[in-house]
Amino acid sequence: MIMKFPKSHLVLNNIVPFAITLAVIFICGVTISQISSETDIANAYNERGIITVTKVSDDDEDEYLGLGLTPNHSVRVRLTDINGNAIRESKDVVYHGRFLHITDMHPDLLNKLNSSIVRKCHKRDPKALPDELSHKFGDSMSGCDSPIYLYEDTLAWIRENLKDKIDFVIWTGDNVRHDNDRSNPRLESDIFSMNQKVADRMETTFMDDGEEEKMPQERRVKIVPSLGNNDVYPHNLVAPGPTLQTREMYKIWRSFVPAEQMHTFDRGIYYFREVIPGKLAVLSINTLYFFKSNPLNDNCDGRKQPGYKLFEWLSITLKELRRRHMKVWLSGHVPPIPKNLHYSCYTKMAVWMHEYRDIIIGGVWGHMNTDHFVPLDSVKAWRSIRNRLNAMGLEDDAKSLNFETYGDEEENIFAKNADNDDEDVKDFRDDIDMYRAMGLLDDDFGVNRKSKRYDSAPVGKVTYLNSIRDDLLVRIKGKKKAGQHGERYSFAHVSASVIPTYNPGFRVWEYNVTDLFSNNDNHEIFEGWDEFFARANKILDQSDELADSLQIAENFTANKQYYTLKKDITIPPVMPSDIDLGPGYVNQLFSPERYTQYYADLNKLQKSGDQKISFGVQYSTDDDVYNMTGLLVEDWIKLARRLSKSSPLKKNKEIKGKNGDTTFYEDHDKLTESGDGNVAALRLWQKFIDRAFISTGYQHYPFSTQN
Repeated sequence: MIMKFPKSHLVLNNIVPFAITLAVIFICGVTISQISSETDIANAYNERGIITVTKVSDDDEDEYLGLGLTPNHSVRVRLTDINGNAIRESKDVVYHGRFLHITDMHPDLLNKLNSSIVRKCHKRDPKALPDELSHKFGDSMSGCDSPIYLYEDTLAWIRENLKDKIDFVIWTGDNVRHDNDRSNPRLESDIFSMNQKVADRMETTFMDDGEEEKMPQERRVKIVPSLGNNDVYPHNLVAPGPTLQTREMYKIWRSFVPAEQMHTFDRGIYYFREVIPGKLAVLSINTLYFFKSNPLNDNCDGRKQPGYKLFEWLSITLKELRRRHMKVWLSGHVPPIPKNLHYSCYTKMAVWMHEYRDIIIGGVWGHMNTDHFVPLDSVKAWRSIRNRLNAMGLEDDAKSLNFETYGDEEENIFAKNADNDDEDVKDFRDDIDMYRAMGLLDDDFGVNRKSKRYDSAPVGKVTYLNSIRDDLLVRIKGKKKAGQHGERYSFAHVSASVIPTYNPGFRVWEYNVTDLFSNNDNHEIFEGWDEFFARANKILDQSDELADSLQIAENFTANKQYYTLKKDITIPPVMPSDIDLGPGYVNQLFSPERYTQYYADLNKLQKSGDQKISFGVQYSTDDDVYNMTGLLVEDWIKLARRLSKSSPLKKNKEIKGKNGDTTFYEDHDKLTESGDGNVAALRLWQKFIDRAFISTGYQHYPFSTQN
């Protein structure tokens, strides 16, 4: 069943008004020839012709509204000669201004209908109680992986309902079952085989009719996969390439990874793809090189560490994409949040996202199975890097870090913060201080439960989200110390998963395509990507040789004779002051406008006995709960600060009613709905929690909190 909404549901500040013609006409050099595809339109910068962008009117607005999407959101790009006549070989290209994020499918060939949940849904047990038997589409909080029915029918539903409404797919990994059944251990051949099966299924799911003979890289819907921690053998463990795994994954993803990036990909299963040629790219980051659970990665500071090498690639790539005036989404499996990353990797990710805020729109991630978002604070991250350099005896390099503090000086961080609602909330000095306060040395939760049905349910996840609120969200600054557009911060967006850890789900983002191919475009001609990657690989090879010659110890002990920031390209230069903020901060082309979260209610499916899965809208970001008019960083800051008001750290506060009346409360547990009908802080937090666990009611179980 698909939820229906009235047309008034989509009255948004950021929705483009209907217009017959939007951005029209630019003329560029030489002769038109062999123009037949989306890539050729992008290459029209080198041709003589006219690109016309017009609004597309959808035939069935009710269908889009029923899917929680904005109707009339697409644009058509057409190439004509200078007299306005269509070029015979050319084809119109439609951009919908939407992309799908799907993650953690975990299909399990061993999963059997009516098998025992206690036995990972792999075996039947005549002694099992009725509530311990598995169902066709899986069981939330069971600890079982996805039945093949769930995986296949989810992709079938997406193909039928969403494929024709999106431009590209960000697919953030975990396409193999967990290694949690001792009687059926995973084999390396099984892992490669299942990765191949899922890649083939993704390719056919998003292939338009008639594209069978078309080269995979030229198909309309671009697919950008990234590596999950269960996509490798053993799970979590990935060495720097070239290795058997890097080469095998290139064979499996050869339809998705540009051929000119094969050698770069072989270094560590990272690459990027142009999803709108010459304009928008998605970087696929192998986050296992940042992951604390990967025993082959200790940190991101040692030159021989795979995380350090990945940041070298990121440095070269972002610099080139900025030179070409392209915009970027970051993507990967493990989100860059303190729970998952070594602090040196976390701090570097935070400062790279900050110093390239002119081109990086945001980052989407998987792995956690829980729908939430986490702020990255550039000031604390820079302080951490500076403190590390000082600890290494590199005081001059530390002093040279001229990063922006937004008036948040270190000596004042424990004082009352008038910029933060007059809250007397003690702040952290840097990211290391934050890690220490969050108790991340040991984050295993031990909870004893009697119910076998929930023996493998996730444990302590409400406690985890409470810690995000109480340790991170409450410390987000207002405009005085966050910047006019909140540019001090970036955000990690973590989506729901297909695996029925909770209810299965996925997400569709909508973004601004108003000024696509406008006459303000830069028409510089750049070298081919093959030439760029030849240069990039040479730089990376030279860095590898330097690391070998220096024989850097695993604990990256400082050596002033060789270390200099000029040679450490894993620490970014400060963004030039004359560069404008990008689409993640100021509304413009490619700015995210809203997203819609889809889910399937497994309990309802089981009770109804439906043999076909159906996904409905769980929520959209512009609904009357989140009430977000856009998805810029400052919009996320506003939501985060609203959520933080429910924290027990925030007391003696007031809620203003519709008539200006105020109600004071001493205890956050006694918050009530405010007079103007808006959801008050605790009610908002409760709704956020329900959405985080995909409306399963997980938060009401005793194992949802840490004892």
